[in-house]
Amino acid sequence: MNNRRGRPAERGAAAEWCRVAGRGADGGLCPDTGSPYLGAMRAHRLFLPIPLVACLATPVLGHPHIFVDAGLQLIRDAGNRVIAVEVTWRYDELYSLLLAEDFGLDPDYDLQLTEAEVAATLGFDLNWSGGFEGGLVMRQVGATLEVGPPEPVSLRMLETGQLETTHRRPVHGAVARAPVEAQIYDPEFYIAFEMILDVGVEGAPECSAELIRADLDAAYAVLEAALDEIGGAVAAEDNFPPVGAHFADRVVFTCPG
Repeated sequence: MNNRRGRPAERGAAAEWCRVAGRGADGGLCPDTGSPYLGAMRAHRLFLPIPLVACLATPVLGHPHIFVDAGLQLIRDAGNRVIAVEVTWRYDELYSLLLAEDFGLDPDYDLQLTEAEVAATLGFDLNWSGGFEGGLVMRQVGATLEVGPPEPVSLRMLETGQLETTHRRPVHGAVARAPVEAQIYDPEFYIAFEMILDVGVEGAPECSAELIRADLDAAYAVLEAALDEIGGAVAAEDNFPPVGAHFADRVVFTCPG
């Protein structure tokens, strides 16, 4: 469940090059790395010399700007209905560095967050704006389930320096035993979510979670068609097409009846 999908260039290596050299591997400057959706960063967008995002086979305006590995844990009630979901986001190395610097985390560089640091920062990424509602879409029996507002659960820093957060959201309208499908994506593809962290149903090892990778060839075809429709990449600078769903992995959770 945790094998990373191959990319034309390794994002971690690109971020390291930027950190050391101060410019992209091709000598060029980098795009804005601030996220319009992560509310804590919205007020002061950061402009740092990172390379144009290399994950796209044909990079368009540096989209996406931020990479987030994601995981899901469904929570059921005694009647086997899904009533909540815990969502884990693990930020890429570079964006984690920006966040750590912005919030003054880990000033001693020991890769350990203190209780005070966690208490002051927990929930920083749940103040959504700009039409972004957390990126989580859940469906069951052909209907979209209602997913409620988030509550922060945890924040930690990994040995890689990456920040990882978990939040919990209530789920309404689920029925017992029917498969549940889930995706996480940013419609505008500013953030690229990849479902490579743990996925499952809490306390139910008998349940399965089938990970279905996005068809990237088809997604790029949709992107190219959308760009052509609006007049090309230049026209997309202020109006990037909402193609994020086409790049999104899916997980189908199934529990025995």
